[in-house]
Amino acid sequence: MSEAETLECMVDLETLGNGNSAVILSIGACKFLPHGQGVDIHTPHRFEVFVNPQSCVDIGMKMDVSTVLWWMDPKRGEARDVMMANLERAVPIHEALHRFNAWLGQDMPVWGNGATFDNVIMNSAYTLAGVARPWMFWNDRCYRTMKSKFPSVKMQRTGIHHSALADAVSQAEHLQSINRFISGE
Repeated sequence: MSEAETLECMVDLETLGNGNSAVILSIGACKFLPHGQGVDIHTPHRFEVFVNPQSCVDIGMKMDVSTVLWWMDPKRGEARDVMMANLERAVPIHEALHRFNAWLGQDMPVWGNGATFDNVIMNSAYTLAGVARPWMFWNDRCYRTMKSKFPSVKMQRTGIHHSALADAVSQAEHLQSINRFISGE
């Protein structure tokens, strides 16, 4: 089987809410081999786009005060600085979703951090924006469930915490470690 046939995708969102239709600030993702060792450093395997939050509000996505206040906490300063520095290159949600579709390229398992978070919010964005989602519902995967079942396998976080791309890569590498642990590798 070729690498392209076995790749999976890890998605991470930074948002201004935690409900099903939360405003998206950025989408980070990476393609990885489930039992591999690390995420390919080459650009084709990594995706990042910053989203204009007003474009999300315009299609009916929601912000909540508690998440906005969470972002204002000094502990999130580094991630907030990244978000603010990239605000001028943020694109409308429709364009962000089309870019993600082009990058993903084909239906494959798509992992998110929580059965009710990343994938659900992405699905809501696709529905509200009227853009077709590139993966089938049976390919939704929950990383949070996997990490809770194997707490002894520790994550080695890289990059800025709460940067969507850095979090997606860290989560994918952690999932690879979990898969190798399960396989006894």
